[in-house]
Parts: sequence; C-alpha cells; structure tokens
Amino acid sequence: MAQPTRSAPPPGPTLARFPADKRSDASLVAGAAAGEREALAVIWDRYSGLVRGVLYGALGPDTSLEDLVQEVFLGLMQGAARIQDGGALRGYLASMATRQAALEIRKRKIRRWVGLSPSGELPERALARVDFEHREVLSALHRVLDKLSTRRRMAFVLRHVQGLEMLETAAALGVSESTVRRELESARAFLLKAREPALQEFLSRCEGLWP
Repeated sequence: MAQPTRSAPPPGPTLARFPADKRSDASLVAGAAAGEREALAVIWDRYSGLVRGVLYGALGPDTSLEDLVQEVFLGLMQGAARIQDGGALRGYLASMATRQAALEIRKRKIRRWVGLSPSGELPERALARVDFEHREVLSALHRVLDKLSTRRRMAFVLRHVQGLEMLETAAALGVSESTVRRELESARAFLLKAREPALQEFLSRCEGLWP
C-alpha cells in the first residue's frame, strides 16, 4: 500500500535584511572596524559631502580636493577600531577633515614662502559636488577667510558653512566651547568689516547662529 505523501512544512518567516542606509553611525563604525566594505560605503555616502564641504570651505578651489577627501576616509579605515563613541561619527570626520585642512593650509603657506603657487582651478565636475549655493559668494568668502588664522577660519566653516553644533565644532577643533565662541565673534567682526557685497546676504542668514 502506497504511503501517503507528506507535504513539506510551510516555510518559516523570512528575515528582511536591515537596509544598510538605515544603520546607526555606531553600527557603521563597528562594521568599518571589522572591515565591512558595505559599512564603509554607507559612511562615504552619508558623510563624504560633509568632509568635502569642510575641506572646500577651508581651502577653496583646489585640484587636490578629492585626494584630500580620500585621505580623510583612508584615515577612518585605519582608525575605526579606535573610535570609542561610534555615535559621534559626524564629529569625528569633521575633526579629521579639519586637521587635514590645517595641514594643507600650512603646506600652502610654505609654498608661498618659497615662491611656489598651487593651482587655483578646480575641475567643473568636482566643483558641482560642493554644497554651496553661489560661486560669487564662495569667491568672496574665501578671499576674506584666507586672511584669518587657521583656527578662526575652521571655526567659521564648521559652524556657519557646515552647520555643526557648537559642541561638535569645539570637539573638531580640540578647544573649549568658549574658545569657539570667541573665534566666531572675531570672525564675524572681520567679515562684517570686509568690503564684499556678495557676502551680505550670506551673513544675514547666519545671524541666528552667531554666538
């Protein structure tokens, strides 16, 4: 007598994969520390604009901009395991970009001293990826920022161009919040005295952020 065939058990519920772009920063840092390429890719998508903006805000147009962005993320790959607070990834990357910008500013000063001049042109496709609204405002802003000290310039870029909070800005610069406030006040006074009409609208939009 033929044995009745047994039907296969109904399949159990399938676990939907958690969308990579919804992972927390802490999870991404842990993944990057473990060498997960997907985690690194998501961090790039999430924060490369911030890093590029900090560098561009500090340095202006430069053909080495994309190389400097790569340097920051290479540093992240090498140091992810040492990040103690993965939830502070944005501030960590801002701090790395700040240090990279400060190093490049020092290099530029040395080039000026020895009579060398880095290129001032940035390829069109790279410039299009920078998160600023008007090139005229950018040009005016960089003409003025170039006259500030490195720390004062970076404080302004982090706070008023990239929109970091005061504590994040202080952490990125490695100084106290009160020091950041003093640097921002000095930058504000200097910018307001600058004869750059293109900056007036930009500065008016920053009014609510001044310390």
